[in-house]
Amino acid sequence: MSAPAHAVLPATFLSPDTETPEFSMRPTSTSLVAASGAALLLLVGLAIPEWAAAQSSEGRDNPRWRNASEITFILDGGNSAASTLGLRNTLRRTGSRTQLRVEATALRTDATRITRRAVGTPDDFRVEEDRDTERSAERYSLRTRIDRTLTPRTFAFSGVGWEQNTFAGFNHRTVTSAGAGAQWGEEDVWELKVGTGLTYTVRRDVTPDPARDRSFAGLQVTMDYDRQLGEETEIEFRWVVDGNAREFSEVRGNLKQALTTTLTSRLALKTTLELLLENEPPSESIPLVAPGGNGSDETVRVPLRRMDYGLSVALVITI
Repeated sequence: MSAPAHAVLPATFLSPDTETPEFSMRPTSTSLVAASGAALLLLVGLAIPEWAAAQSSEGRDNPRWRNASEITFILDGGNSAASTLGLRNTLRRTGSRTQLRVEATALRTDATRITRRAVGTPDDFRVEEDRDTERSAERYSLRTRIDRTLTPRTFAFSGVGWEQNTFAGFNHRTVTSAGAGAQWGEEDVWELKVGTGLTYTVRRDVTPDPARDRSFAGLQVTMDYDRQLGEETEIEFRWVVDGNAREFSEVRGNLKQALTTTLTSRLALKTTLELLLENEPPSESIPLVAPGGNGSDETVRVPLRRMDYGLSVALVITI
């Protein structure tokens, strides 16, 4: 679906949730990856005849470029101090048979705690302030995906994604993927793409855990859905679920939903909810305190919460 370029000014909020269960059933990674690879090869093989016949029309490809940029800056001062800086950019190239999407995100929030004290006597004193600034959120990501239409109902895709989120427990994580899927739609009205593929993940946790794989092969399922509801409203869904082929219980997902309502020819209101789920999140080391409240030099390893979410309400300026 096509859309004009946007500059977006959202307000963003982040928050976490609950803990981690354990599961024991796990098929072998070799048979799982082999079966998935065979299914992908079968789908692509069935599509090759139609794909080859359509290559003669490639010369008529007239690609369209569009870009959507989001800039967030929130500053509080006075009796409290906090600042949030967020940047998000989505670049798309759409041709007759090929689609390219590049997404970059950066988010950082700093909060300052102000402590005041009086120095002197009750009748003659001065006020002093101590300021302690801490980073409460920081996240960076860069993702690229290329979709290639094979037939009117099938497509192949490949992509690579990198992200850093120390507050979620990892310094960096890189995922490469390739696969195929099915697509349906009506031009400028709605589009649905469902894909499945193989992945390879490399990660480095903030607190390394010998029991966690630092690199592994896996499976991925994706769903992209866009629909125009009349002339003034559009909904978007971007769902990606990744799994470890060795550890079936190690599943993570990125679920993003957005609703855009047109206000005028150049203004729209966009609400986005993003859920980041991880069934077996990284762990962190925390200080161990005795039952009586006395501290010690010992630490224990505990898992982080399984869910983070971000909610943004954006004023969209159409350029």
